Amino acid sequence: MRKRGRPPVMKPWLLTIDKNRRLVIFARTEEEAREKARFIVKQSFPFSRFSVRRYGRVGG
Repeated sequence: MRKRGRPPVMKPWLLTIDKNRRLVIFARTEEEAREKARFIVKQSFPFSRFSVRRYGRVGG
């Protein structure tokens, strides 16, 4: 049996770490983006502050 409807689209999210490092994460939802960001920051930049926000439009 096939799934119905349109599959979720991967959207770009901008991850800013301590106001000077920026990474782009691709995720379906903001919640998923925050989860990925938390993992990245925890692994690579412990004790750093971070924010996640939508990264404009990507043409396709």
